Amino acid sequence: MPMRKRARLLKPLSQKIARKLRQDGLCGLFRQGLNEAGIWFRGRGRILPQDSFDNEYGTDTGGVIPLWKLQIDSPHSNEGVRYQTLEAGLLRELIGSLPIRHEDFVYVDLGSGKGRSLLIASEYPFRKVIGVEFSQELDVIANRNILRYRPPNRRCGNVSSICVDAADFRFPPDRLVVFLYNPFGTGVLSRVLENLERTLHEHRREVWILYSNPVHADLLDGAGFLDRENLALPDNAAVYKTGN
Repeated sequence: MPMRKRARLLKPLSQKIARKLRQDGLCGLFRQGLNEAGIWFRGRGRILPQDSFDNEYGTDTGGVIPLWKLQIDSPHSNEGVRYQTLEAGLLRELIGSLPIRHEDFVYVDLGSGKGRSLLIASEYPFRKVIGVEFSQELDVIANRNILRYRPPNRRCGNVSSICVDAADFRFPPDRLVVFLYNPFGTGVLSRVLENLERTLHEHRREVWILYSNPVHADLLDGAGFLDRENLALPDNAAVYKTGN
């Protein structure tokens, strides 16, 4: 094959790899390769074990879904990151690490997907739990999971998922815990931080940000209204709080 034609064929692949590297980091890109290898093995007849959390509660929160498989009506779809959730135990560890009275706060997950973090957050006495997801298909699944999830230790009954672009989401005037699992690129994250800072000028309050797989932590580090907290956290996570 001529070199010019080969370079033309490889260009889209190299652009995709570069974009995923910016969005997910090197570790995230490696994990995606492993996940896609697992998907390929399933297609070859190898059955991988179903998610234990979903097995226990009859929910559908696991799996890996690339965004190209979803119909997304958003100008920011190119900044989105594939759907993938955290283990339930890790989510509990992250939420439980915050030195707060949960009943004084509203929990917001930006890029909430199928809603696993919303379900785990409902095990804490938050005033309200809100998921923000720009894929209508994932939002429908999340609301179905919310109806199904009825563990004996559930302590928050006000749980919902809404189909809204995170860049356009208006934060409620409550004290907040905002959860991010590296859901989007720098363009959307910058908009989110601008919106949050604007609401803080309108309603000065305490806000915590839980950022798992903090690929773009430099944006939060550079935000003048946030301080990075030194908490005992699982690997690959960061916590921020509005400055005093």
